[in-house]
Amino acid sequence: MKLKVWMILSLTLSIGALVLVSQENKEKDARVSFLVGKVQLQKGGKGGWNILKQGDLVSEGDIVSTGNASKTTLLYKGSEFKILPNTKLKISSLYNESKDGQLEVQSGFAWFQLVNLKGKKFEVRTPTTTAGVRGTAFSAFHDHKTKDSSFCTCEGKVLMNGTGDPKDGTMQEKGNGGYYPGDGAEPKRSSYEGIIVKFKSLPPFKDLMKKNISLKNCLSCHIPQGWTPENSVPSDETYGGGKM
Repeated sequence: MKLKVWMILSLTLSIGALVLVSQENKEKDARVSFLVGKVQLQKGGKGGWNILKQGDLVSEGDIVSTGNASKTTLLYKGSEFKILPNTKLKISSLYNESKDGQLEVQSGFAWFQLVNLKGKKFEVRTPTTTAGVRGTAFSAFHDHKTKDSSFCTCEGKVLMNGTGDPKDGTMQEKGNGGYYPGDGAEPKRSSYEGIIVKFKSLPPFKDLMKKNISLKNCLSCHIPQGWTPENSVPSDETYGGGKM
C-alpha cells in the first residue's frame, strides 16, 4: 500500500515538474500563432534552415525567413511580431523582468505590437537604423539591396536613431513615418493623417503607394476602403488582435 502511494506521489510530482518546465519554455520563447506559405527557421542564426510550423517555438538568436506570399505571426508575453513576405527577422533578445528586448529586421517588412514591457526597453533594428519603444505598435522595413530603411508608427511613440537624426534621436509619434535612404542622405518624414484611419487605407494611399512600393506591405493590416489594390498581400484576421 505504501509503495502504491509512493508511486502515485512520484508520478504526480513528475507531471507537475513537466508542466512547470513547459510553462517556463513558453515564457522564454516566442510561439508561432499564425502561418501562411513557406516559412523557415535558422536555429541560433547558424547552419541550415528548417520548415517552421504553427505552434513551434522560436528562441533568442533564431532567424525567421518568409518566402513569396508567405507570412507568420509570433506571440511573446502578449506582444505580436508580424513577419511579412520575403522578410528575415532575427530574435536578438526577448525581454523579461531582468533584461531588455531587441529584434532585427535584416531584410523585408515586419509589424510589431508591444505590451507588458513592465518598464523594460525594446528596440527594433535594421542594419542602418534603430527604433526604441516603450509599449506601442509600429512597422519596420529594410531593403538589403539599397540599404533603405523606414518605420511607421501606428500607436504610441518611437524614438528613431539613424543617419541624420540628432544625437539623442528623433521622437516619431502615431500616424507618422520616417524614411532613411541607404546612401546616408537626410531622412524623410511622412504623415498618414487622412490617408490611413485605424485599419482602413483610404484612396489617397493608392497614389502614395505608387511612389513607394514598399507601402504595399501595409495592406496586410490596413484594408483598402474606396479603392482596389492591383495585388493583395496575405492577411491575418487577428492582426493587432482588434485592440486598436
